[in-house]
Amino acid sequence: MYKKPSGARAVKQAYERLLGANLREGEPAWLRAMRSVPPRNSLVRETTQFSTQGRLEFEQKTAGEGSRAVEGEKIERAVAEGCVTSRHKKSQLRTRSTKPPRIGFPEDQLRRTFYRNHPFEKERPRIVMEPTGQTQQDWSQLTHGHGQVTGENVIRHQYYLMQNKGLSEREAYAQATSEFYKIRAREEMEAKSARQEALAYGARGLAKPFSASQLAAEDRALRRSTKAFAQRAEEQNMRSAMSEKMFAAGALPPSS
Repeated sequence: MYKKPSGARAVKQAYERLLGANLREGEPAWLRAMRSVPPRNSLVRETTQFSTQGRLEFEQKTAGEGSRAVEGEKIERAVAEGCVTSRHKKSQLRTRSTKPPRIGFPEDQLRRTFYRNHPFEKERPRIVMEPTGQTQQDWSQLTHGHGQVTGENVIRHQYYLMQNKGLSEREAYAQATSEFYKIRAREEMEAKSARQEALAYGARGLAKPFSASQLAAEDRALRRSTKAFAQRAEEQNMRSAMSEKMFAAGALPPSS
């Protein structure tokens, strides 16, 4: 089967034909280099397209001895001295996909457990700026009195308790979350007291945005219209009832 040569081989063959036809004078330096080290067709190793069975040196020696296989006897292929044959299944010869292996860390399971029980912690804004340039921190405590306390602090502190204090995952989780709840409660009380203090000194709350004020005005108008419609319906019912009573009194015969 004919196989188209690669680009480098095609250039070499074309230039050799030009030299054979005396259309070029002298051989360039690259032609001698390509003759000594010919280029490959591809970087991927391909299987041979020609059968070499019976043509190798050790196979010719075995075939020249004139030994024939008896009917019913298993024919074994000649193996060179020092070589070992091995048979593989087709499933073992398949190439594996180039999917990268999954990278896992011991904190991943702790992180999934924490955020499954505290989903709203993901919505809390975080400060990504590092106050210090230190890459390693001491996680023996949940907080050192400064910085923001997030779910990652709980996870790191829980992992520290498991590795250094010998606590189980459940015990470390209970201890870390109890400290976390105390810190959250203190933060809420500080924010509440600061708001009350600011209002006591005359601070004004932030004005509502235009969209919120318009929605509030629309709600007030809907409530007023609902009351007006209810009042009109009640007056109409009273008028109809009075007219029915007057009609019934006029239709009856006068008493003797």
